[in-house]
Amino acid sequence: MCQLRVRLRYADRREALLNDIAAIQVAPDSITLSALFEPPRELCGFDIQHIDSLRNEVLLVQRSVEKQNGEHP
Repeated sequence: MCQLRVRLRYADRREALLNDIAAIQVAPDSITLSALFEPPRELCGFDIQHIDSLRNEVLLVQRSVEKQNGEHP
């Protein structure tokens, strides 16, 4: 199996790295990341900026600082 690594870049320039992402669902208001054996993680206010298929990496960038963590509760 080949999972993705997702890098989150927040509006305040912090970054977080999420490993073993198996699926990404994109909706108008949110992006949902699914990993095996974990509940889905729903992010709002993020855009996909870059997909690197050679490195199995996706970069998501937060649009603004309105939501500090960018996640729905």
